[in-house]
Formats: sequence, C-alpha cells, structure tokens
Amino acid sequence: MPLMLFLIGAPRAGKTAVFDALTNTPQGPHCFVKGAHRLGTVKVPDTRLAGLRELYQPKKYTPAEVTFVDVALPTPAAGESNSFSQLNAFLADADAFAIVVQAFGEMDYQGQTPSPAQQLESLLLELTVADLEKVEKRLEKIEQELKRGLKGNEAEKAILDRCKVQLEAGQPLRDLTFTNEEEKRISSFRFLTQKRALVIANVGEGGLDGSGLEPLRAAAQVHQLDVLVFCAPLEAEIATLDAEAQAGFLKDYGIAEPARVRLVQAAYRLLELISFFTVGPDEVRAWTIRSGTLAPQAAGKVHSDIERGFIRAETVPWEPLLRLKSHAACREQALLRLEGKQYVVQDGDVIDFRFNA
Repeated sequence: MPLMLFLIGAPRAGKTAVFDALTNTPQGPHCFVKGAHRLGTVKVPDTRLAGLRELYQPKKYTPAEVTFVDVALPTPAAGESNSFSQLNAFLADADAFAIVVQAFGEMDYQGQTPSPAQQLESLLLELTVADLEKVEKRLEKIEQELKRGLKGNEAEKAILDRCKVQLEAGQPLRDLTFTNEEEKRISSFRFLTQKRALVIANVGEGGLDGSGLEPLRAAAQVHQLDVLVFCAPLEAEIATLDAEAQAGFLKDYGIAEPARVRLVQAAYRLLELISFFTVGPDEVRAWTIRSGTLAPQAAGKVHSDIERGFIRAETVPWEPLLRLKSHAACREQALLRLEGKQYVVQDGDVIDFRFNA
C-alpha cells in the first residue's frame, strides 16, 4: 500500500490548490474521487532508483508511491463539536496528516486575515476534541457495564482514563508512552492525535523565504511539528514542466527542489521510513519499510512466501553497486554481504533474498 498523507486545513487555506500542485504532472493531473474527497497517487522521486534503472535497463520500473488525500471537511452535524468527529473513520486511514495553513495574507470568508499560528492551533484542537469524544463515549459505556457488574474492561478503562487526562490538557496522544499490551488494547480506536503530522505553510511568491512565519514556527515547535513552505500556484506550474524546464524554473526562483519532493522526504523522516531496492533485468523496484525492520520482514514486503522461507539476504549498498556496475565487481571487493535473520535493513540496500519455496 502507498504511504497515505491526508491534507487537512481550514476553509480558504488553499488545501485543494496544494493538492493540485502535488498531483499535477507534465502528463496531466493524477487523481480520482472517493465520495467528497480527492485522492492522487504519485511516484516517489529517488535518484538512487533512477540510477539503478539506467544500470539494469529493466522491462519494468517501479518506484515507491505516496497517495495525497484532499480531505473534504463537512459542516459539523447536530450534536457534534467539529467536522473531524464525522470523518473519524475515514481520517483513521491516514499514515500522517499534512496541516495546510493560509499564509499568503488574503482574507478568509469572514473577511479577516487569519493568523497561520492560530489556524494551526485551531486544527490541532479539533483533532484533540474528536479523540476526546471517542474516549468519553467508550468510558461511559464501560462505566455502565461496571455498574451492571460486568467485569473485564478494567485495564482498558485505566488506559482510556490516561488518554482522557492527556486530551483534556490539549495534548496529543502520540506524546504518551504505551506498553505493547496497551497499544494492542487501544489500536482499534485509531486515534487521530496518535498520528504523526507536519505543517504546510501555503505562502505567496513573496513569502518563499519563509519571512513572517516566525509565530507559526514557534507554535509548531511547541507541538514538535516541522513546517514546510509551499507556494501552491508556483508549485503547480513547476509540476507540469519537463525535467529540463523545471530545473531552469527552480533556479530562477532560488528553489532547491520542488515542494513535492521536500514533502515526501519530510513524511519519510516523520514516519521513520526507508527504502530498499530489488534489481534485475525484469524489474527494478523500491520498497518502503520502517527503519529498524529485520531482513525477513523486509522480504515479506516482496512476498509472504519469501518471509516464510527466508534463508538469507544477499545485500550491497546502492552507491558501490552503481559505481562498480555489477554484483560480481562488488563481491570481488568484499562489498557484497550475506546477512541472516537478525540483519537490520539499511536505507538504500540492494537486496536479493534467498529462500525455500
């Protein structure tokens, strides 16, 4: 499954414009509709994988993918405090949230110029309230069961009581530490504030240097969130250019990389994700795993049969393979390794899994 990055934001923050910029390509937009929401899956740019494709000239080339989701927030229903409560089940599918705040200085639908920092605090509070409502409903049910003499949920109640205290203090659940057993007990709730998040400051062309964003950065730092500066109209134009024209455009504006690349890289860091590669004449492919994944579990990403029958992993870093042009040359220089079940896969490993069929 591709990495799922959900874009959320206040009205007129430019969330949809950011989504359009992220999913545009020289061949046109890549998106589809799911209910009121729009989803767009794009290939993860990786110069390492591109180099391996050039080396092997495979029949098939498969980069990693990320799906951006333009979340349509409805008006809160009667009896519900915010729109996130209505979308709880849908939002729970996110791997991480990208919180879009309006920083280009235009007035909102109320005729006010919103503070980016206040927008961020408001959205974080809405996520917190949505989780708190879920916790309170479950605690109410458990307490009713206990009054009727039904036992067995005391441990769950103790965990949810901790969650309630944290949420009532306006703090996300990702800041709490849970044991493995506690994580299992609350995993079905799929709390929104347990998910990682980052901030997209949607600026005008004059704000590309990040000037004026100090209050937003300070607010984000309190919540340990990274801030990415993004000019949606400019990035949308960049995304539709071919590689040569794009390079010149970026140079003219003093931009090192398209925001799409920076956002994907930030999401990978946020979620502690890395890539390993499989190569050959049939296919060159990138696989996304969590940092710290052992070789058999990485093999399971390729196929469950490979994990079950895992024997060893023939591994070489991508850089010497590209430099020396072949596995044989890497083996001659003792750069090719045979690793067992306790090997922790490293970012950029090129792996050939050996297994019993």
